[in-house]
Amino acid sequence: MNIADKIVILHQAELQGNIWEKILHSQGLQSVILPFSVDLQGELLDLAAAQQSLPNLILLEQQLPSFDTAKFCQWMQSFEQPIPVILIAAQTRKVAPADRETAIANGAADLLPQFDLNSIAIEAVSGLKTVAKVLGNINIVNNTLVTCIMELKRELEAGQEFPVAPPVVSSNTPELKPPAPTVASPPPEAPAPKTRKYRGRDY
Repeated sequence: MNIADKIVILHQAELQGNIWEKILHSQGLQSVILPFSVDLQGELLDLAAAQQSLPNLILLEQQLPSFDTAKFCQWMQSFEQPIPVILIAAQTRKVAPADRETAIANGAADLLPQFDLNSIAIEAVSGLKTVAKVLGNINIVNNTLVTCIMELKRELEAGQEFPVAPPVVSSNTPELKPPAPTVASPPPEAPAPKTRKYRGRDY
């Protein structure tokens, strides 16, 4: 599997991973979703041994089965080429400051909640801002982000499975730039039912 120079996503919920990938691709960021059973530590050691490029960032669900994320973050800090890790909490509600501080103390770059599908516009902007900051304050392209959010809202409201488009590549936009102006607020949220279905199941 090719994870070099990409953002790696490990999440049990397929929908959550797909949303992350779609948001990242709107900014021209290459990403790959790995099965949560993968031996990520082994994959990284193999890449390092072969002197190949490593991932740029890891988005990691905090409560994967048989995977100690705290130990992984601690191990990553001692790795020869540390990779920033953003942990994704099990809940959609706001992360408690104490939980975030604990995650950072264990070596994570940050701790984010899962996407709340009832407020996907706000969630997408917030998550992308965190990723942009961790990657060195890269520029956020507002128009492609807003387009991505509108597509996500339509697809989620329709309850359909959506494909992830190829990353948007801009030849005149460097990878790393000074902080961009504040992201324009997406269009206001339309009222939505509290319960949504994805693949026939309540979310």
